[in-house]
Amino acid sequence: MRKISLKKIGVLALATLTAMSVLTLTGCGKNSSGEKTGKDKKITVLVESGGPAETVAKSTAAAFKAKTGYEVIVDAVPYTGMYDKVSTEIKAKAATHDVVSLDVLWLSAFEQNLLPLNNQVDKQITSDFLPTLEAGGTLNQNLLGLPMWLNSKVLIYRKDLFADETNKSAFKQKYGHDLKVPTTWQEYEECAAFFTKDGMYGTTVFGMASGDTVCSLLDHASQAGAMPLVLDDKNKVLIDEKPYVEALQYLVDLYKSGDVPDETLSVASTESQEMFNNGKLAMQLNWSHQYPAAYALDNQNVGVAPMIGGSAGVAATTGPWYQSVMKNSAHQDVAVEYIKFMYDNNEKYMTEGSLKIAGRTSVYEKYGTEPGNEHLNAVLQTLDHKYSQNRPATPYWTEIEEVLASSIQSALSGKATPEKALKDAKTKIEAIVE
Repeated sequence: MRKISLKKIGVLALATLTAMSVLTLTGCGKNSSGEKTGKDKKITVLVESGGPAETVAKSTAAAFKAKTGYEVIVDAVPYTGMYDKVSTEIKAKAATHDVVSLDVLWLSAFEQNLLPLNNQVDKQITSDFLPTLEAGGTLNQNLLGLPMWLNSKVLIYRKDLFADETNKSAFKQKYGHDLKVPTTWQEYEECAAFFTKDGMYGTTVFGMASGDTVCSLLDHASQAGAMPLVLDDKNKVLIDEKPYVEALQYLVDLYKSGDVPDETLSVASTESQEMFNNGKLAMQLNWSHQYPAAYALDNQNVGVAPMIGGSAGVAATTGPWYQSVMKNSAHQDVAVEYIKFMYDNNEKYMTEGSLKIAGRTSVYEKYGTEPGNEHLNAVLQTLDHKYSQNRPATPYWTEIEEVLASSIQSALSGKATPEKALKDAKTKIEAIVE
């Protein structure tokens, strides 16, 4: 039998191991040089199903692949499941998604698992953010996403009612001044009272136990001078301070006036919009994306204006969404390139998205000149005020929101005064954040 030296055995073993390594690498989607093959060149993007994010993600996927060679896998799930899906992924320490679309309210909860973009995003990009977007997407000095869109409440109203000469004459006789689209709390109350007749209500108050209702309170609290909202930077709870009490009292007074529907405790943005579209309301303070839908139904008689103002002036809370990169993504560089690509294509949220809102000032200015997009200018004017701001960046917002919604309902239903309802809310929120 021929003898083989130990030296030769070592060389053969090394060669065998090398060959096996090459086969293993190529089997995982890489070639012998270590580059990814076409089969493995994919990124996965999480979006909300049925909305503009899904539409735009799918319509731009082919262009991104042509540019980078990477296929975009769009994972679309309902809003109610998005938070849980990202949370599960984080707990499992598995990068299921490379890019996630996030409501601003979730950024704080996922902060440690999102890639800071400070080194990838410069002022040339952020300078075109709509007001409040850079602040809303930045936690602990780290920018955690690029904006998809921003929304705020505006005033949507019946132009024909305000233009009617009979109404003008009757209003001036009753109040001693001209009928006009309201800009202040008092003017809004007067118009709500005046138009409540003949089966129509002047406006609505959001009273459903929902985020819409809480945002409505915070809109008015901002108008009364609340800043920051709900919590300060040391987590001190501010909700029982004067601006919040004044705001809740304003909503209670509107409800008790009889100038809003009896079913107020089950009304939020969708219900208000439905009543407006059906000719049951003269005005509503609703999210700006509701305007294009109303305009499409009756473009002659539907108007839009900036949000109304209280003692501190015009203000509204904002509702932005961002696209963020998961920190443990295996395709970080491509994921960053993707969110920049989507930011470059931000106007598609105007041209293809059903909401007709976007995240860039230049897009708002460009499309705000077109008929049916007047809500964009109303948002720009609303945001161009000191007290328009984001809700607090806290991982406890879901629990806080539930407390506030319950407190608002308690005050509206007369179970507690606004002062008592908000004082009780403060105690509960302190227990949550301590």
